[in-house]
Amino acid sequence: MKPRHVAILAAILLGAAAFFLRPKTEIPPAPKPTVTTATADGMTLATATDPTLVFQKAFWRRPASDDKILHAERREWSTADGLQKWQWFIAVSPGPQLLEHLRTNPFSLTTAPSAGKIGKTPEWFPKPSADFQIQQNSEGRFILMLSADHKQLYATDSGSGFAPPAIAP
Repeated sequence: MKPRHVAILAAILLGAAAFFLRPKTEIPPAPKPTVTTATADGMTLATATDPTLVFQKAFWRRPASDDKILHAERREWSTADGLQKWQWFIAVSPGPQLLEHLRTNPFSLTTAPSAGKIGKTPEWFPKPSADFQIQQNSEGRFILMLSADHKQLYATDSGSGFAPPAIAP
């Protein structure tokens, strides 16, 4: 082969290698839209399934790169007066940082033999059973269920809306 052909072939191979080995910038998926519906009692129900949003509301921190959010749902019921009640559910394959954070007991949870009444859950949320280590807060609303192998974490919480600030007389 002529030296000129070798140089051209080398340039083509280098160009192809540079193209295929270039750093890839991943475009994060767009947040899933919030679905809003009217309820029979006159409230508006907004259901969000954006995994990062629900994770942050649930654990008061951003997910680490090794936290795999499998399912997430946050429900908010409101009226013209504002938020009346809320509830969230999440399923995570937790990374070591999240497990370590939860070991510090940041939510003041105690071990429970069974979970309190959870209410209407999404179809992917399991029923509490002996297959999970269950912890809950004193009100029994914030519930963490961790599988024995620590590979699956399910959590839920619910509460009332936020009271508007008192108006000074």
